[in-house]
Amino acid sequence: MFVLLRQRIGILLMILFMPVNSPVWKMGIEGLGFDPGLSGFGFFASSLAFFIAGAFMTFTPKTKFG
Repeated sequence: MFVLLRQRIGILLMILFMPVNSPVWKMGIEGLGFDPGLSGFGFFASSLAFFIAGAFMTFTPKTKFG
């Protein structure tokens, strides 16, 4: 089965940024010593945005321009 690079990146985004993983990402970034400057809800919203972008990349059909 032929899978486009765009779809592979979309699947990777969906796996990494599942909304349930947002607390893990926040703890990891804070553990490295960085202050993300986002609340828990802000991290959840950004994680959800990346998840939706990955779903969009995965499930949209191939288009031709020109």
